[in-house]
Amino acid sequence: MPIPNPVPSKAEMRRRGLAMHGQTIARCRRSEAGFALVLAILALMLLTFLGLTLAVSTSTELQIATNYRWSRQAFYNAEAGLEAGRLILANTPLWQGLVPFNRTPAWAATTLPSLPSPPSWSGTGRDFESQSCDYQGGQGYGVVLNAAAPGGGAQAWENVSTFTGQPLNGAFTLWVRRELQAQGSLLIDDATSPVTQLVLTAEGVAPYVGAGTAFTKANQARQLLEMSVTLAVGTACHQYGGQKGGAPTGENFDPCSTLSAGATGSLAGAFGAGAGRVGGAGGLTSTGAQ
Repeated sequence: MPIPNPVPSKAEMRRRGLAMHGQTIARCRRSEAGFALVLAILALMLLTFLGLTLAVSTSTELQIATNYRWSRQAFYNAEAGLEAGRLILANTPLWQGLVPFNRTPAWAATTLPSLPSPPSWSGTGRDFESQSCDYQGGQGYGVVLNAAAPGGGAQAWENVSTFTGQPLNGAFTLWVRRELQAQGSLLIDDATSPVTQLVLTAEGVAPYVGAGTAFTKANQARQLLEMSVTLAVGTACHQYGGQKGGAPTGENFDPCSTLSAGATGSLAGAFGAGAGRVGGAGGLTSTGAQ
């Protein structure tokens, strides 16, 4: 019986080598199974993250633009409220009934007086708003303005969304209060009688779809503007202006005086004594005119 040769031939070694190489390749392929799926999932996650980031950024920019728009609109509504308030006050010959009586005695800023009694027509609900934030006068914005606009009846100017028949893109509210005056280190309400000076406060809001709930108010843009308004009392002509030259703008000319017409006419009636100037100041000859 022939004894087997323990040394494999070259052909056998080549066959075994190819077999082992094939097994190695098979094992490598099995270890890489699912790699394409993992890569696809990672790419999908990256694209999803980029998409969400873009969506959030776009939404944020849109919200910023919307907030800015309503903020500017609220500011314009507050400006419109101030102009409307000036017109209403100019149409009201007496301001005495628009605000409460003045409070006495004078008080220190650390010891605020109690709120004044509102006028008899009160009841709008927004009188003395922000009173808790007023550390000097203790009455907030004051009382809601209740007066008549030209051609209309008296009303409380609170959450007004139309004015003289024209709709607003939002609404405004108007308040009035007495000026504060200093008495040494103390403060006191202006006691001038009749009242000739008031503080007018206008609040503009946007958007406005009604008084709404606390949530609606919290999501509205609000702007506040304030100004001091003085009631002009007396004759509009003759020494109307406070400037040295007289007249409203100090041009030394009185537009209310009568002038002489014709070829022999004269401008003297508008200057100096002819215009009622005190002591005859600002006469025609002093202007250089003939």
